[in-house]
Amino acid sequence: MSIETTHIPIMVTPILEGLLPPFRLAREEHWLVDCTLGGGGHTGEFLRAFDHIFAETGIRHSVLSVDRDPLAILRAQQRFEKQLESGVFALHHGPFSSVADAFEGKKVLGLLADLGFSSDQIDTDSRGFSFLREGPLDMRMDPTQGESALGFLKSAREQEIADVLYVYGEERLSRKIAAFIVEARRKGELPETTTGLASLVSRAFPPAQRHGRIHPATRTFQALRIHVNRELEELDCLLGEIIGKIVPGGRAAIMSFHSLEDRKVKQVFKGLPLDGTIQQNRWSSLTKKPIEADEQELKQNPRSRSAKLRIAERLESGR
Repeated sequence: MSIETTHIPIMVTPILEGLLPPFRLAREEHWLVDCTLGGGGHTGEFLRAFDHIFAETGIRHSVLSVDRDPLAILRAQQRFEKQLESGVFALHHGPFSSVADAFEGKKVLGLLADLGFSSDQIDTDSRGFSFLREGPLDMRMDPTQGESALGFLKSAREQEIADVLYVYGEERLSRKIAAFIVEARRKGELPETTTGLASLVSRAFPPAQRHGRIHPATRTFQALRIHVNRELEELDCLLGEIIGKIVPGGRAAIMSFHSLEDRKVKQVFKGLPLDGTIQQNRWSSLTKKPIEADEQELKQNPRSRSAKLRIAERLESGR
């Protein structure tokens, strides 16, 4: 049975313009790694672009795509079956922290990481990502691994919940929301659905703040998703280890969707290591300010409104 995608890839043109120039100049075969396969939109564009480069230069480049979501992997196996068979495309199922082995023997000249979660995940009720859809409180990008959001809320201490909401969601009412959650748990009334939790979180807000432009549960859901999927730890691995495997002259493009991610990307692309140690700068940023979706894309795909794209080139002097 064919698995369709509803995801629309974001900022395709600036990503292609940013990542492809080194491939056009390359004198031997290289790989481009799509670290966040999702619906396969960006991967498909890379494969098409490489067909054109092969026609122009006679050099065949390949794409390695990575995703934690087993459905994304299965979808890509169906969609890119011919490319898999021909060897110009490869897949890896797992988080960023498991990618190192997949790089072995590959000269990587470009890398993309789209850090948002896909429309396929948001629009599937059973995944539990959206408070606008009734579904179980899951939120795991790989539903076969780790603890769900509900599992965390059932067992975590009140202070731990508050810390997660404050650090990962920058939620100012984190302590009050955590108290509401723990009290509901004590009474045996802890919601087990997305809409149920959203309703509980909303009640922690003053009445005047419950119907604003941003839903009261937005930051709570963001925080729980980040915690459940260890997103910032995985991003640190990507920025601290994985992109360092790009060969000198290659490029990395990273698209983030909230300030916690963007600050880390900006820091590394400016040559400031995540651990605070002093080391040789590996990167030259090609984007002084992050690229954002233009008006036409915003009209066609409103979910692109918070995307920020940064691109940098690996320096010859990098380690």
